[in-house]
Amino acid sequence: MNKYIRTTLIALVTIFISGCDDWLDISPKTQIKSDDNYASEQGYKDALTGVYLLMANESLYGKELTFGMTDAMAQYYTGMRSNNTYTYDAAFDYDNTECESRINSIWSNMYTALANLNELIKHIDQSDASMFTGRNRNLIRGEAYALRAFMHFDLARLWGSSYVADKNDKCIPYMKHVTADITPLSTVEEVINLALADLEVAQTELRCDPVIATNQGMPDMDEGYEHDRTFKMNYYATKLLEARMQLYAGRYSEALSAAKEVINQNTFYWTPETEITTSDGSNRNRIFSEELVFCLYDSNLRSRYSTYFTTVENGLLMNEAGYQAVYELYNPGFSGDYRYAYQNEELDGNYFNTKLMQPTSGNTQFMFRIPLMRLSEAYYIAAECELELNQDIPTCIGYLNTVRSHRNLTDGIQTTISKTEARDEILKEYRKEFMCEGQLYYYYKRLNFTAIPIVTAVGNTVTTNYVEPNYIFPLPDDEIEYGGRNDE
Repeated sequence: MNKYIRTTLIALVTIFISGCDDWLDISPKTQIKSDDNYASEQGYKDALTGVYLLMANESLYGKELTFGMTDAMAQYYTGMRSNNTYTYDAAFDYDNTECESRINSIWSNMYTALANLNELIKHIDQSDASMFTGRNRNLIRGEAYALRAFMHFDLARLWGSSYVADKNDKCIPYMKHVTADITPLSTVEEVINLALADLEVAQTELRCDPVIATNQGMPDMDEGYEHDRTFKMNYYATKLLEARMQLYAGRYSEALSAAKEVINQNTFYWTPETEITTSDGSNRNRIFSEELVFCLYDSNLRSRYSTYFTTVENGLLMNEAGYQAVYELYNPGFSGDYRYAYQNEELDGNYFNTKLMQPTSGNTQFMFRIPLMRLSEAYYIAAECELELNQDIPTCIGYLNTVRSHRNLTDGIQTTISKTEARDEILKEYRKEFMCEGQLYYYYKRLNFTAIPIVTAVGNTVTTNYVEPNYIFPLPDDEIEYGGRNDE
C-alpha cells in the first residue's frame, strides 16, 4: 500500500459510530488491532455502519461527490458569485489550494473507508456462520464486497482516464487487503474488472436479500438489520452498479441485461403523484424516495445543504438563463415537469434545487436521504444500450418516455427522431434528473466530451458555451513519490 494510504488506514472516530466507543483500538495509528471487534455479529454490524457513515461525510457523498465538486464541474452553478471557491472546481483549476484540499480529502477518506471494509471482509471470510442470525452473514458480506466495488469504481472515474479515451491508464490502487506494502496502480480496465469480480461475490451473497421478495413494502420490513434496505447496498443496487460499470466500459449487452433486472423488479417504484403535488409543502416528497435504489442517511443533510444554497454570497446557484435551459422551459408544457415545479426555489433572481432540503417537520420517509442510485438511471442505461447496441430508436425513446411520464411530461418524445437527436434527449434527461447527485459529470466523462456544454436560454433563444474539462484528478504528492504516476 502506498505511503499516503498507509497513513490513513483506519480513521473512523467515535463520533461516526454512536454507542460503539470501543469499536476500533488502533495502536499505533498505522496498524489495525481489531480482532476483538469481530467477536460478535454486532461488531460486524457496527463496522459496516461506520463505513456507511463515513461515506456520508461531506468530503465524500455528503457533499463533494454529489452536490459539491462533481456538480460544479458539470457546470450546473451558473449563478454562483465569482468569489465562491467552487468557481475553481468549475474551471478545473486543480492547483487552487481549496480545490486541491477537496481532492486530497476525497482520496484519503475513500481509502480510509476501504481499509475498514477490507478488515471487515478479512474477518467475515473466516468467520463462523453460527455467530450470525438468519441471513445476516450473507447480507453483511455481500454489502461489504459491493461497497468495495462501488468506491473503487468512483475513484477510477475521478483519477483515471475515461474508458473510451484510455482504458490502459494506470490510475488507482485496487485495495483488497490491509497491507503496509506498496500496491501498484491498476488500469481503468483492471479496476472495472476487479470491481465486477467483487460484485459477483456480492450478488451471490445477496440472493437472499429481502428486496428480491418484497413488493413495494420495504419500509414495513421487520425491524433489525433487514429493515429499509434502501440505506444498504442491496441486491438491486449491485445490479444497477453493474449496469453503470458495464456501460462505462462500453459493454452494452451486459449493461442492458443488468439494467433490465432493475427495471423488472417490484421493490423500488415510481413515487406516487399525490406525494409530489400535495399542497402540504412540509410533507411533499421532494427526493422521490421510493425510487432510491441506494441512498445514505445523514441527519445533518438539511443544515449542510442549506449552507451552500440558501445564501446569495455562498450559494451554489443557477442563473435564470441556465435554469430555463436545463428544464427546457422554452418548450410548451415543460413547466409541468415535477423536477422543475417541485424541486426548485428562486433566490434573488437565481435558483437552487431543494430535493435535499426536506422540512424536518415532515414525513420521515422523505428526510435525510443522500441519493446515490435511483430507478430512473436503469431506464436511461437501457435506453442508451438499445440505441448503441441495437440501433433501436423506438425502444430507446420508450424507456425515456416512461421516466418522463412519471415526471409529468405527458407529450412524449417522438420515435421518428434521429440517433443523434436521441442521444441529445438522453443528455437532457441526465441534466434534469441528477441535479445535486453528481452523475452528470460522469456522463460527460464517460462519453469523453472534449468540451462540457453550458446551455442557457433567454426566451426561445438557446445559447451554448463550453468549458474544456480536465477529467483526471492529480494524485496526492505522496502517491507520486511512492509509486504513482507522474501527472505532469
